[in-house]
Order: sequence, then structure tokens, then C-alpha cells
Amino acid sequence: MPAPNLAGSGQALDTSLPTIYEEFRLIREETGVCRKVAFNMPLKPHTGISKHIINYGRLVAYDLAEGVDMVQHQNIADTLTSYTPGEVGVQLILPRTTLRRIADSDLLRRSGKLMATAYDVKEDNDGTAQFTSFTPIVGSAGLIMGPGYFQAAIMRLGIGNDRTNPENPPEPWHAVLHPLHVGALMGNVVPYSDVPTGTNRYTGLTATGATVGPGAGGSLADDYMRKGPPKGPKATMNFLGIEIYRDANIDVDTSDDASGALFSEEGFVYVSEWEPEMQNEDTDKSLRALELNLIGSYAWGLYRSSNYGVELLFDASLPTG
Repeated sequence: MPAPNLAGSGQALDTSLPTIYEEFRLIREETGVCRKVAFNMPLKPHTGISKHIINYGRLVAYDLAEGVDMVQHQNIADTLTSYTPGEVGVQLILPRTTLRRIADSDLLRRSGKLMATAYDVKEDNDGTAQFTSFTPIVGSAGLIMGPGYFQAAIMRLGIGNDRTNPENPPEPWHAVLHPLHVGALMGNVVPYSDVPTGTNRYTGLTATGATVGPGAGGSLADDYMRKGPPKGPKATMNFLGIEIYRDANIDVDTSDDASGALFSEEGFVYVSEWEPEMQNEDTDKSLRALELNLIGSYAWGLYRSSNYGVELLFDASLPTG
């Protein structure tokens, strides 16, 4: 009996079998939240290369002796803080032959989306990198995030980190934490325990979580147990009156530690000189390609970094079973 002519790898018709790509997907990247929670300041055309903020210093009131001339003349001190934007760009060259021959007829549009995402990721990374420049630090390397530490940061921010000359940084206040910080924080709110009596407190991301100890309870803990942590890269939650934003673009160092921050919005500054714009052009005729350039200009910075924000330095190890 003659063998049938099968089409497939190692079969009679293995060469003539076509390969068809029917779906093309983009990697879902974390574009972050920094710009959403920053104090946005545009740098308008014809106003120079930097955005400037001047703040005036303190004056002091004195007791007076009745009938005696005042001799407490004071000078007003002014302090300048400047933010200078720099250009950021993404470039891609697509030969005309590539656009014509590949299976993805929508490559040009997808390329534009990839470039925009790359720009957004860098912009957010540059923003999260500012958190380590807030002078007061709550937490330390290897320490597990917990509600007591978060409350400590709120207390320090509430007096501008200064007991001698306290300030009250303007609202709104925001917190941006790594998702692994948020998981540890909520684990300590529930809290999880590996024994029914609750004698062993949840110690971080390696706890077995077999049972819930008797210390658990309350609407926040119960809600967390029912629904879990907020989902998605830009998910938020309210804790101790502060809106917490998750941002996975916060850098985790080689020791598995990461720095988030709690800050007054005015203390976290974003200056935009111009928004990213796509500039498409043909390269020289001999290359026969389309050149895509996405270009913008911005700057991140802090205002009164010793008073208007608190760095939150905690462990960000990956969970283990």
C-alpha cells in the first residue's frame, strides 16, 4: 500500500509547508506613575534654559520692652532652586524593503507605540531615581516594610522633618512604593502568621502564610484578605490617609533593597520643555529607509528635599514559597 503524502516536518512535503504568523504582540512594560504625582511645571518658549523657584527664608518675632525702640531689623534671605531640562530621544530606522516584505502589515504603527513606551519608561525611571535624594530616610537595607515605619514617615513629613523650625508641607501628599514594598506592608497589616496562635508575626515575603493570627481584623485587613492587593502597574490604595502608588520602575539594588518615597507633591518637580513628538523623515536616498525619531525634553528635581519628602528604604526581595 503506497504511503500517503503528508505535509509536515520530516514528511514528504516538508519544504512546501508554509509558516504563517497571524498575531503580533508587544511586551507590556511598566510606564509608571511619577509624572502623575509630581508638581508639573512647563518651561515656556523664550524663557531660557531652566525653570527657577525662589523661596524666602524665615523671619523671627521677638519680645519687646514697653517704651523702647525696636532694634530687631532683619533681612529677607532668598534661595534659588533651578531645574534644567535635557533632550531625550528614541530612534528607529525601517528600510522600505522590511516594511514591504514582513508578515506584519502594521509594523510602522507598532514601532511608534514601542518608541513611545520606551520614552515613558525612561521618563519614569528618571523620576523614581530622585527618591534617594530626599534627605530624611525611614527604614534601612534589609528591613521589611511595615505600617509602623509608614506612620513614622508621615510623622516626619508632617513637621517638615524639623522639630526646631517645623514646617507643614502643602497637600496633596503621595507615596510611591515598589510593588514588593506594598505586599510586605499589607502582609504586616493583616498580619499573616505560620501558627494558629499568632505567636510568630509575619516577617516579610518568605512567611508561609498558612494561617491568619488573632491580631488580624478591621476593615482594611479584611478587605485585603477578600480582594488581595491592588492590581495593575498604576493601581493605588489608601493607607493611613495617604494614597499609595505602585511603581515597578523603582530600582532594586544588588542587595534586594529599593527606595520609595512619601512626599508633598510640591516637593517632587517635573519640568517639561516640550512633550515627546514623532519626527519622521527619509534618510539619504541610498539607504532607502524611513527614519523615526521621537524626541522630548524634560527634567526631574526635588524642592526642599530635606523638608518636603522622606525616602522609604526597605527590602524588595522576590517572594518565596
